[in-house]
Amino acid sequence: MCDYHSVGRRLITNMLITVLHLSLILHSGLAVVILQSGDQVTHKGITVTLECSMGQGLSMGSHTMYWYRQNHHGAPVEFLSKEYDTTVGHFQSSIDTSKNSFSLQITELLLNDTSTYYCAASHSDAHRPDSHTNTKGDSQCDTGSEAYFGKGTKLTVLEKGREVTPPTNENVKVFGPSSFECRKPKDDERKKTLLCVVSGFYPDHVSVFWQVNGKNKTKGVATDNAAQWTDSSTEFYRITSRLRVPADDWNNPKNEFTCIISFFSGTDTTHYQNSIRGVEAQTKGVMTRDNYLRITQSAKLSYGIFIIKSTIYGAFVALVVWKLQGSTGKQNH
Repeated sequence: MCDYHSVGRRLITNMLITVLHLSLILHSGLAVVILQSGDQVTHKGITVTLECSMGQGLSMGSHTMYWYRQNHHGAPVEFLSKEYDTTVGHFQSSIDTSKNSFSLQITELLLNDTSTYYCAASHSDAHRPDSHTNTKGDSQCDTGSEAYFGKGTKLTVLEKGREVTPPTNENVKVFGPSSFECRKPKDDERKKTLLCVVSGFYPDHVSVFWQVNGKNKTKGVATDNAAQWTDSSTEFYRITSRLRVPADDWNNPKNEFTCIISFFSGTDTTHYQNSIRGVEAQTKGVMTRDNYLRITQSAKLSYGIFIIKSTIYGAFVALVVWKLQGSTGKQNH
């Protein structure tokens, strides 16, 4: 006789195992997303708090959380703090796993606190306070787990006596391509490079993008990784960006190329721009398709006229010869 209770228990057990496996598969397939608060522009001596959280469906309870910073593009990344660490200098991290929140408080801001701050997470089976080893200086224990970083929060501490100075539309300069730029024999292979130079702004919370005829353009764009300090006399930043387009696009006067800079003042974001139009190609010394068609059509017409004239001339010569032969025959008789 069949034991329905045993069969039922086995079915329930198998279902639970299946659900657990599916849960693990789905969880492992989730991309680890680190969310960070927006950029900040502030003054020396105050206290700021940077916020970090994890994407939907992810828990800080199964990750180890860290704070890092990078002084400028290309500089080494410096470790600051790990969850449950004690205060390190004027940096204090705080975690609340129930609210999916990990913050970094910086007290008594200094000028050298100007940096981009990164929140990071790595998978961890031991994430309780007593299971962590505190870190000191700018080194930490390597758990061997892959770390996931947020996009970063850029913090700028304004220099004494300096105020936020946005660029103007006049500060956005767009230059057409050089006349000596690479020329290849095939039109579809030739490219032209446009240059955008933006200057006269402080601080360096900027991003640059391009539009062609009002539509955003990302292909062929190369922008400086970071704005550069111009010199001590002007005390402003400058950034450059380049847009590489097919030569035919540049050689069309109907096309408009626009360089736009996005500037964050600490409270809001404003945009400044300037444009340049395409220039009709100079045909002197350059064989274009239209020139080629005109030349070939003219050559065909000239050749046709030459053939007609040659035919008429040949017929005239034949007629003259025939008449001469006729008159010579009569004289012989």
